Amino acid sequence: MKEEQKHIDALHDIKDMMNRSSRFISLSGLSGISAGLCALAATIYIWPVWLAVRGKLQTTDEIQMYPETNVQYLLITTGALTFLSALLLALFFTWMRSKKTNTSIWGSTAKRLMINTAIPLIAGAFVTYRLLELDLVGLIAPSCLVFYGLALLNGSKYTVSEIRWLGICQIILGLVNLWFIGYGLIAWAIGFGVLHILYGALMWWKYERV
Repeated sequence: MKEEQKHIDALHDIKDMMNRSSRFISLSGLSGISAGLCALAATIYIWPVWLAVRGKLQTTDEIQMYPETNVQYLLITTGALTFLSALLLALFFTWMRSKKTNTSIWGSTAKRLMINTAIPLIAGAFVTYRLLELDLVGLIAPSCLVFYGLALLNGSKYTVSEIRWLGICQIILGLVNLWFIGYGLIAWAIGFGVLHILYGALMWWKYERV
């Protein structure tokens, strides 16, 4: 029995090594939580502006065709700063986890993960820019959610499976938001805020808690 157990343990070790080499497992749950908190902070900051816009624009057509103003500039700036803050925090917590697990943060698997997530994100950036040019502001939030979800889904095969389900939830939320155009900020807060915090908490509980 002892010899058989040794063989089983050896197989488990081999499986773990193969999993480490084929998947990027240094993602930290704290990265998701911090990204979610950044999104919620941005939502709180921009909330009064959103309320003002909602008070001025009454119909879906008016919301979609809202002309480019300082409000749009504020929204874009806030979104960019939120993304940058979340990205820097994610890199920091991922680096910390990679040190703890003694795994490389920039190996071949990490490169494949980055490339596969970057392609939908870059495509989404072009779509978002074009929507701004056409003054279709109401479509920006659902488009961001859908393309972000596609990026997560595309990269999920190179990391933990929870990323796949987070991506699916983001896509569904974005599609639903297409039928509720005036509520993009709420959908943004749920997708980039609440879902990220839930995902991060699950990741931390499952993989990182001692």
